[in-house]
Amino acid sequence: MRFNEKGQVEKQQHILIRFGRLLIPHYPHILAMLASTGLFVLFSTAAYWLAASFLTALFQGTLEATQDGGGLNGLLKQWTALLLVGQTPQATLARAAIAIVIAFFGKNLFGYLQLFYISHVEQRVIKELRDRLFSHLLSQDLAFFQRERRGHLISALLNDVEQLNSALNKSFTKLVRDPLNALLLLVLLFAVSWKLTLAAIVVVPALGWTVQLLSRRIKLHATQVQELFARMTGHLQETFSGIRVVKAFVNEPFEIDRFRTHTASHYGSSFAQERLRRLVIPLNEVVGILIVSAILYLGGELVLVRGAIPSEDFIRFLVLLFALLNPLLSLTNLVANVRVAEASGSRVFRLLDTRPEVTAPSRPVKIKYDKELRIEKVSFRYTSDTPLVLEEIDLSIPRGEHLAIVGRSGSGKSTLLNLLPRFMDPSSGRITLDGLSLTALDPHELRRLFGVVTQQIVLFHDTIRANIAYGLGDVAQEAIEAAARAAHAHDFITELPEGYETIVGEQGSLFSGGQRQRISIARAILRDPQIVLLDEATSALDPESEEAVNDAIGGLTAGRTVITVTHRIATIRHADRIAVLEKGRLIDIGAHEELLGRCEVYRHLAHQQHLAAAELSGGDE
Repeated sequence: MRFNEKGQVEKQQHILIRFGRLLIPHYPHILAMLASTGLFVLFSTAAYWLAASFLTALFQGTLEATQDGGGLNGLLKQWTALLLVGQTPQATLARAAIAIVIAFFGKNLFGYLQLFYISHVEQRVIKELRDRLFSHLLSQDLAFFQRERRGHLISALLNDVEQLNSALNKSFTKLVRDPLNALLLLVLLFAVSWKLTLAAIVVVPALGWTVQLLSRRIKLHATQVQELFARMTGHLQETFSGIRVVKAFVNEPFEIDRFRTHTASHYGSSFAQERLRRLVIPLNEVVGILIVSAILYLGGELVLVRGAIPSEDFIRFLVLLFALLNPLLSLTNLVANVRVAEASGSRVFRLLDTRPEVTAPSRPVKIKYDKELRIEKVSFRYTSDTPLVLEEIDLSIPRGEHLAIVGRSGSGKSTLLNLLPRFMDPSSGRITLDGLSLTALDPHELRRLFGVVTQQIVLFHDTIRANIAYGLGDVAQEAIEAAARAAHAHDFITELPEGYETIVGEQGSLFSGGQRQRISIARAILRDPQIVLLDEATSALDPESEEAVNDAIGGLTAGRTVITVTHRIATIRHADRIAVLEKGRLIDIGAHEELLGRCEVYRHLAHQQHLAAAELSGGDE
């Protein structure tokens, strides 16, 4: 075995073992499935044995009850004759027919039960695996979501989990049922004629060869199908999120063509995969039939020419041999299912194996915030092979101060803001709260100190009430209305027909930008944060909405530590201090007037907004 083949086998076993662990909690249903499978195999084998007896009785008129034993075959024939032989040939046929009906009824009953129990396990495992993956994804930091495409994550949660579970559960049923069924039939075949059975066994390597030939190609196409499905999901999410831009630029035909390209690629790989999967059983059946035909010729000569085997045994052998083809062909299809599961499982378990970079300490220190939030020599990069976004930032923010952070686009302002609640951890340096490193604190408890208002307003498809109370559980209506009043949102909310029970729509699409922002500010006010983070909170609003939102922000920031990120200097001239970032470095910090006099970057930003001339002329007067 070559190295890459060995690695593939180990990887496949690894996925099967990991999936098997998910089945352990459902052992009662699995045990019931195994019991049903055992009874299914017994009734199935009995049905084929009795069918052979029925054919013998039909063509010969009776069944012989051998007295000499004759090994297992003779013993079974004796029991069968005692069960089926009646006073007349018609009575024998009637008994055989009734016995066959009972056997096939038992076979189908327990066949249904085994599928019933495995279906229960299948649906539970799908739910649990999706829940586990979703919880794991939410434990990742922001950098993870900036690296991974949303479409791939959604596809892994929905499609890959479904494919993995469906393929492996089907394989699990076959892995138990078909080997047991094939083994029992082989025992009976050897009992009837060991010579013919040895000749027939050549079908097994022939079937294995055809499966090996196709399975590699199936795995390749299965991987492509999952990847293309993820791309298609990502395109849908991107298009629907940006539907306003699509329509504004009259670009619907382009997006339709792009989607058709994705679906065409997905169709090509899916069809190629299914074509190969569907080919496994017919190809193996052709190979099997060729072998069976050779056995027919050989057995016919033994019966008709040499008389070496009784005709009853030959009929029984043929029935059992045809019955053996079904589990053998099913086992060959099992390999194709495992290949599909391997492709989906590699994507699911890759995500599950991604360790969160922001983790809670085993023994978190109790949070205390009385003095300052301090940034000590902090540098940050998103991945090891990307340049630094922040470099050697050193900054102290006393409690109750209003600090503004300004700089050109791409200077690292929002990244610095994201480090403070530990949405991400610095690549080097540390951030402390009253002298305690943030890594010593429980991230969830730390984030309860913060109220965050961003330029990208996030509202969920729920009621206004639920959006304001988001993350706080059961909150009194009076508290929600008080927060809305402080955010200057209560008046327009009460004018709505359903008031606070109004559904906001997807991303709050039923409201204006100013209204959405005031709802998000009410959400932050209700949280009663000690530190307020404002990230370009008014940059996308018109002057009238901006004025209303600034009034709302005033209700949020009073008596709290405030850190504002903005490029609009007019909104932060009265901040206690203003930090200026340039290419990820802190180049100056001071009051507005001080920076106008000494910081060239700040003066340039002010000139761009026509503020510096007015300030300087006012100072001359």
